[in-house]
Amino acid sequence: MQGDPIQEEHDPRVARFAAMVSDDPDNELAQFSLGQALLDAGRPAEAEACFRAAYTIQPDLMMAWQRRAECLMTLKHYEEAREMAQRTLELAIAQHHAGPRADAEELLEEIEDALS
Repeated sequence: MQGDPIQEEHDPRVARFAAMVSDDPDNELAQFSLGQALLDAGRPAEAEACFRAAYTIQPDLMMAWQRRAECLMTLKHYEEAREMAQRTLELAIAQHHAGPRADAEELLEEIEDALS
């Protein structure tokens, strides 16, 4: 991944998780962790791709769907954010997670408000 801006990162968390993803791109937790570090660093477009990679590897990784929805909301991609938040809600219900369910419902309300 030479020349990849994430590899040239100065944020230690981003650099650490980027190295983990570089070593094992099929590790959903490394992808998720890199996405979270990028999101925390205010880089939602880059984070979004990592969260998508994480749930592509492990489709029931509920929080990857949630975080991607949050990134898309920040990027004003509301329709796609709604799809991701709806999937998060479905997974939260299926997995019996009350907190993430409430978060997904709240995000869906925010998206509806943004769309109206």
